[in-house]
Amino acid sequence: MNDNEFGIYLKSIRESKGLTQEQLGDAVGKKKMTISLIENGKNAPPQDVFLDQLIEILNPSRNEEIKLRDLAALARKCIPSDIAEYFIQNKNIRTTIRTAMEKGKSDDFWRKIQQSIIDD
Repeated sequence: MNDNEFGIYLKSIRESKGLTQEQLGDAVGKKKMTISLIENGKNAPPQDVFLDQLIEILNPSRNEEIKLRDLAALARKCIPSDIAEYFIQNKNIRTTIRTAMEKGKSDDFWRKIQQSIIDD
């Protein structure tokens, strides 16, 4: 992953919405410089309330929102905020992931599980 993939993606969404850094900053209660630093990879991607505010203002598609959340989490090496509570509340998810790790399951294994959930 590019160290600034989140910032580059945020900028592309902001520009597609016709917003300047200053307008986006004003809308979320931050300075233009904060938005600039994030977009240029000088600040870490936002999390929690700040990330939620950006998503609310930018009103991205569902796929764009998921990508923003995933890129922010990957950069911070944490679980995306939109699924963290669900993950924490469901012991079987954690147990299954640990078992899969111990068994050396690949991404293809998870793709099959995902497909079975979609088909259900």
